[in-house]
Formats: sequence, structure tokens, C-alpha cells
Amino acid sequence: MDVNYFKAALSHHSKGNWNKAQEIYQHLLKENPNNYAVLQNYGPLLAQLREYKLAKDVFQKCLKIKPNDSLLLYNYGKFLHDQKHYEKAIEYYNKSFEKNPKNAMAQYNIGNIYFAKKQFENAIDKFKKATEINPSHSFAYNNIGLALKKLGNFDGALKFYKKAISVNKDFIDSHVNYGTLLLLMNKLDLGFKEYEWRKKSRTFSDYLNYSKLQIESPIWKNQNLEKKTILVFSEQGIGDLIQFSRYLFYLADKYNCKVVLRLKQNLAHFFDDSRIKIISENDKIPKHDYHNHLASLPGLFYEKNKNFPKTINFIKEKNEITEKWKKILKKYNGLKIGINSHSTATVGERIIPIENFSNLTKIKKMNFFVIQKDFNKNNMKLINQNSNVNYFEDLDKSGKPFEDTIGIIKNLDLLITADTSLGHLSATLGKPTWIALPFVSDWRWFQDKNKSVWYDTVKLFRQKKIGNWTQVFEMIYKDLEKKL
Repeated sequence: MDVNYFKAALSHHSKGNWNKAQEIYQHLLKENPNNYAVLQNYGPLLAQLREYKLAKDVFQKCLKIKPNDSLLLYNYGKFLHDQKHYEKAIEYYNKSFEKNPKNAMAQYNIGNIYFAKKQFENAIDKFKKATEINPSHSFAYNNIGLALKKLGNFDGALKFYKKAISVNKDFIDSHVNYGTLLLLMNKLDLGFKEYEWRKKSRTFSDYLNYSKLQIESPIWKNQNLEKKTILVFSEQGIGDLIQFSRYLFYLADKYNCKVVLRLKQNLAHFFDDSRIKIISENDKIPKHDYHNHLASLPGLFYEKNKNFPKTINFIKEKNEITEKWKKILKKYNGLKIGINSHSTATVGERIIPIENFSNLTKIKKMNFFVIQKDFNKNNMKLINQNSNVNYFEDLDKSGKPFEDTIGIIKNLDLLITADTSLGHLSATLGKPTWIALPFVSDWRWFQDKNKSVWYDTVKLFRQKKIGNWTQVFEMIYKDLEKKL
């Protein structure tokens, strides 16, 4: 085998030039189909190229040649792991670890499998074993923190996030995890400072796009804005935009300054542009004195004022659309209640299985309206026991995003929703809004409270046990009965 040619393949492989690496590996295997050094690299490459069947064949060929090679056993475990063949992956990770007890990554990845299966205690055990083998394994410390947070052990999670940071002071994910948990626990001063690490994260395209702009103006950190112009970048989801936009108006009023919001969403119609200037990502950056990101404003405001400002109903509604929905809903007698189990962006524990609403919809003298774009009409049979559940398929399809949603919410008596942008929208409009939260909620709702510091009209219903929505909806049911 031409060693230099093989080294070139490895170099291309490591740099992400996968097609070129494949070409060389294939050429070398034509010369010697059983070349183990080539085969053990070719298998993982094929997996990266998503040629899974061929990758599996190569791995199994390697196992026949060297069935006790620890690295091969680990790589095959990783291949199975990525295919979500979890039990088989654990089997091969364990085989790898038996051959090489110094391989911390085998234990770490078994921990990741248990984490994915929500077996958090088992995950913690494996992550801890990884740190015993490698005391500098910052990812394992971080993941112990994540697992402890899932279990509600917040103090323990903080301890391990700090440990990860002590091992790797520039570990961005741990700083962000540490910051959001501090905020959740109402440790706000340090929490907001740590939360700023999100801007260094490669997980969010928002900050990568921002860095490419190479903005030269100073970052605003509570400097005097009197008669100045501040440019604010929207970030993250629509809920963040709705929740934190109140600060734009506080800035404009308090400092007598011009505020420019650079929107990434198609939601300019939300805003009264006589007070806030809206630009899109396609517009040229205007002249300004300072800039910052929208979700940084709560921390700066809190640093100076030690409180949270009340919500401002900045949502610009179309009266004709509100009137349209008033006429449509007028024919429904009794209380009019909107329900929402998730949005298209909702993930993980925040998604409420739709059948949890079935007990509520048994209550007579109430009409329920499903407000979500991707609702599966087949689910009507699960929740429409009294023929009092309604769904309008054409909601928001004829106009701008949320225009119909705003109109229908304005004509409801109450909205019951998962933690989605719809909850923020409803609360900002001043509508009574009940939000059902998972056992460990987003930091914005803090902990152990049924009221929100952000909205006067919001009531929070929290899981007492991981995954138990039944108890949450029993509480909601009782409160709905009181409304009658």
C-alpha cells in the first residue's frame, strides 16, 4: 500500500472532503480488499456519507478480521448508536470498554443513550464513570448537569455545570446551561451574565449571521441613549420576540431615543412603526450609535432596575379581521376557549399529547377552538366528545402570519396552551391565558409559581412529576368548572 496515498485519504477524511477520501479508499481496496487499515476508516466514512447498508457490510467485514479491536468495536457501536439501534450499540460499547478500560468515550456514549431514553439515573452513572477514567471530560460533567436538571435536582446540576467550566473555561454550552438554570432558579444577576454566552454558540444561526455583519458600533450596556439610535437584533423564536419586545418601547420612552428592530421573522405587521422602526434581514444596516440583541435587554434592564417591566400590548391588530371573527364566533353559546397543544417549533417535553384536552372538552356550556396550524383533524375523535370542539382549517392562510389568530384570540374568553408563542401572543393581547408547563420548564417561567412576572393575565399549571400531564389537566379542569 502506498502509505502517503493512504495518509492523503485520512487528511481528506478529517477535513470533511469525504468524496475525495472515498475515492482514495476505494482505489486502495481494489488493490487489497482486506486491507484492515483502510477498511476501519472506510466504514465510518460511509456512515458519514449515509451509505448505511454498505457501511454495515464494511464494519462486519472488519469484525471478522479483528473481532477484538477496541477502536473497531467502539466505532461500530457509534454507528449503531447513530442509527438508534440503542441496545446493540450498548453491547458494542461495552465490548470496546472490556478491551480498553481507559476508553472513557464508550461509557460517555452509553450515558448519552440512556439520556436519550430518559433513563436519567443510568445516564448519570455512566457519565460519572467517564469522568473517573478521564477527570478532564468536560462534556461528561455537563451532561451530568443536564440529567440532574431533568430530574429536578437543580443544585446538583449547577455543581456539575461549574465543574465542566472549571475543566474548560471556554465551554460555551456549559456556560449557557449554567446561565439558564441560574435564571430558572431566580439567581438573576449571575444568570443574565452567563446567558450572554449564547452569542458565542454555534448552535444558533442568529449569532453566526450577526458575526458575519461585523457591526462596528459599541454594544449597548446601559449607556445613556438620550437622542441616540439603538439597533436591536431579534433572535431565537417568535415567543422571544413577543415576550421581550416590551423593552423596545421602554427604551424609546425612557431614553427618548430612536429604536430600530432588525427582524428575522415576517412579522413587521405586529408593530406600530411610528414608535419602532422595523427593518428586515435584507435591508441595509442603518446608521446607529449602539446595538444589542433582544434577549439581552431583560438582563440589562434588571441590572439597573432590579425588576421586570409590565407587558405592553404593542400588537397591531386589524379591526376588520377582529370583527370578522366576532361574527363567526357569535353563533357559539357559552364560554369560548382556545386550546393549543404545541406549535411547529415546539419540541420535547413541552408538547402536550392532544388527548389530555379530552377531559376538558366534556364540560358542557363551553365551546373549544383548536388554534394550531398543523392540527391533525383525525384527532377530533379524541377530544370532541360533545361536538363542542371547532377547528378552522383556513386560519392565517389568506393573510399575514397570525392575523386571523389575533382576531380569534381577541374574541375568546380564555386560551389554554402549551408553552408556545401563542401563549405569549395571547398574554400580550391581555387575554386570560393558562399555560401548561412540563416538570422542568423554560427559565422564563422561573419555578414554584403559578403566576408570571411577565404577564398579569397568565396562570401557570406545572407538572409535579416528569411526564405527568394528567395531574396538570385535573387542576385545569377544576379551575374551568369554577369559571362556570
